[in-house]
Amino acid sequence: MRSREKLPGQGWLGPEDSGFTLIELLVVIIIIGILAAIAIPVYLNQRQRAYDAAAKSDIRNLAQFEETYLVSSGVYGSFTDLTADQLTVRATKQVTLTITMNGGTSYCLTAKHALSPTTWYYDPQAGGLQPKGASSCPVSTTGSSGGSLTG
Repeated sequence: MRSREKLPGQGWLGPEDSGFTLIELLVVIIIIGILAAIAIPVYLNQRQRAYDAAAKSDIRNLAQFEETYLVSSGVYGSFTDLTADQLTVRATKQVTLTITMNGGTSYCLTAKHALSPTTWYYDPQAGGLQPKGASSCPVSTTGSSGGSLTG
């Protein structure tokens, strides 16, 4: 018969009570794996939504600059026109903004974050920001390039 020793502040421990079993360790690792499998896709989805939010914010700001320029000049402008009119247009890091001019009477704006597959479109004649999945501006489809800006 093996003897048991009493440790300070603890009860009696025998050789069979000296640590975790392999099964207990495997169960803990499996639980951590399940939690990681749930958390990682949620985290990646939140990053995707953040990239899209940055692009949508930039395209709405650019639309406000276009409308401000229209009030002062009577036509819509390119990036060069907006900058010459003391309007400071900036894009978020890795967001590319593009203006397509339709004879100064309309425009189509696009915004795309480099880490997102989604391209956002803004067409003032079609109600503004177009829903996710739109392939282009529905009304202002043709025109000359008003330039592009990448943050």
